[in-house]
Amino acid sequence: MSSTELKTTFNTAASLYEEVRPGYPEELVQDVVDLSGLNHHSRILEVGCGTGKATRSFAERRYELVCLDIGTDLIAVARENLKKFPNVSFVTEPFETWKPKGKFDLIISATAFHWVDPKVRYLKASETLTSNGHLAVFSNQHIRKEEGFFAEVQSLYDKYYLPVAMNRPTHATDFPGVDAFHSPIRRLYPWMQTYSPEQYIKLLSTYSDHIALPDENKHHLFEGITNLIETKYGGQITKHYEAVLDLREVR
Repeated sequence: MSSTELKTTFNTAASLYEEVRPGYPEELVQDVVDLSGLNHHSRILEVGCGTGKATRSFAERRYELVCLDIGTDLIAVARENLKKFPNVSFVTEPFETWKPKGKFDLIISATAFHWVDPKVRYLKASETLTSNGHLAVFSNQHIRKEEGFFAEVQSLYDKYYLPVAMNRPTHATDFPGVDAFHSPIRRLYPWMQTYSPEQYIKLLSTYSDHIALPDENKHHLFEGITNLIETKYGGQITKHYEAVLDLREVR
């Protein structure tokens, strides 16, 4: 499955995505607001809003938000989640083809920017922003992968996992149009989450590469993971995350 096809898989797991995917540290959100110099009249564009995991924190601050996503089911969940916020609107369309109405003071993209065509990402972002506008790209990255459960589970992945094409990295510096931005700021926000076997399997079931696995491979992989957590890790594991913020100002 190509990366173009992979980015459509999330729509098949919209409800599960809302249930188990983590949000983002409040400290990160506040840093985006402070560093980008937003005021009460600022407009925000969100690229790849999903079910609104990052959207709510900005909506609660009463900024005007226009939220894009290609998944109709994802958008439906987001609309329901954020229906009490009249300052938020949704558009089911790719960023690559979307026609903006007016400029935006801030573009945010949470665990989604790497799915945008790399030839378009920064070029269109710079054209969509006001003078001195900002682009904030952030995501939750898994760290400490080489210890405990996450090291031991690798043998199951070696047996059942089939690598798929990805558009990463998210925070690259050599894409077309990136030179339209200056003064990059990178900040890290460590946090952790504990999962039961059921919760962890649900989480994996929202990852595009796992969704794309053949059913038989997925069954054996998930069965092995569940058994490993239950028999060797006391029925729960802790995953260490690092929320990563990459914020840039347009020239």
